[in-house]
Amino acid sequence: MMTMNTITVYEHPNFQGLRRTYRADVPNLADENFGDCISSMKVVGQPWLIYEHPNYQGWCIALEEGDHPATEINDKASSLKLITEDLTNPKITVYEHPNASGNQTVLTQETNLIFGNMNDKISSHRVQKGTWLLYEHPNRGGRFIVAKTGEYLANYCDVGLNDQVSHVYPLRPGKESVIATLLWDKKKIESEKNIQVDQYVYINNTDIEQEYTATSCKEYEKYVSHSFEFSNETSIKVGLSFALKGVVNIEAEASNTFKVKKDQAESFTTRKKAELSLPVKVPPRTKTTISFMCKEIMFSVPVELKILRGIKTVIEYGTYHCESGTDISIDLQSDTIGKL
Repeated sequence: MMTMNTITVYEHPNFQGLRRTYRADVPNLADENFGDCISSMKVVGQPWLIYEHPNYQGWCIALEEGDHPATEINDKASSLKLITEDLTNPKITVYEHPNASGNQTVLTQETNLIFGNMNDKISSHRVQKGTWLLYEHPNRGGRFIVAKTGEYLANYCDVGLNDQVSHVYPLRPGKESVIATLLWDKKKIESEKNIQVDQYVYINNTDIEQEYTATSCKEYEKYVSHSFEFSNETSIKVGLSFALKGVVNIEAEASNTFKVKKDQAESFTTRKKAELSLPVKVPPRTKTTISFMCKEIMFSVPVELKILRGIKTVIEYGTYHCESGTDISIDLQSDTIGKL
């Protein structure tokens, strides 16, 4: 299931008491009978802003994906806002003076300004991408303002932070999630062959049918080998894993699940012993040859990868490869022989 952007709010710390789950902005929690009572929260996906007053007013805090068993806005939250901007590759330009003048610095990651030349000197900004928090004190301390993609704030005097910003932080997107769909209608057979794994020969030189009391039994190894190939242009990050459902199982049915993890050995093989039994009846004057055959097949199937990054969905493609030897069959051939 694709990950949704949600926030679950709880009445008490450590996720206790009454709870509510939201997937969109809530301008007034009192209308939800949940105002001024939140003490812990769980965030999935994009970050949320939690405001002290209704309609996204007053003091607020920002919460990124994760569990938050306690909160500094305890029993004071009155409205919730989901961050909907694309938070990948953030970028902001900060200026020394109002109206985007004076010295400027371009930031693309969290920055403690006390280590540079712009500490307590910023008076305006322009956001190229992302959602940024600009703090009054180092180490994300004190008051902060929220700056979103496309925003141009010409004068920090308007928000009471002129020449007071010491720390700049870009909110991070939630973890990526992937839905993988096998496109079986585009399956491509790469090779297919029958291999003889064993053979028995029975000769009946008599004039009556011979029924052998012995049963021919032998164990044969079935196997299925899976692998996954990402495209060279994939944007999926190292370590991300997802389930590829419906791959071929050891019984040659499409029902297994193959867990794929980026930049690990994206392959595995399963094996199983199969026993074949064959009572043998050979007609008169007949040589019967019984061959046990294993069908080996290699094929590939394109895979659609639907990648969710915050509010953004990206489609990529990979390839599922399968090599299997699961189909054991019996080939029987009879030849008439003359009398000795």
